[in-house]
Amino acid sequence: MALGFKRPIEPTDPRLKGHETTYQASRGGHFPAPQTPTPGTPKEQRGR
Repeated sequence: MALGFKRPIEPTDPRLKGHETTYQASRGGHFPAPQTPTPGTPKEQRGR
C-alpha cells in the first residue's frame, strides 16, 4: 500500500476515512463506494 502506513493497518484507522472502496467484478476492480442517503432524512423540503 502506498499510503506510508506501517503494517498491519487497523480497519478503524482515521487516516483511511474517505478512501473506502467496494469491489465490483462487472467493472473490473475496486471503485469508490457509492454515496447512500442517510435513512430517515427527507429528500426535499416541504413547503407549507
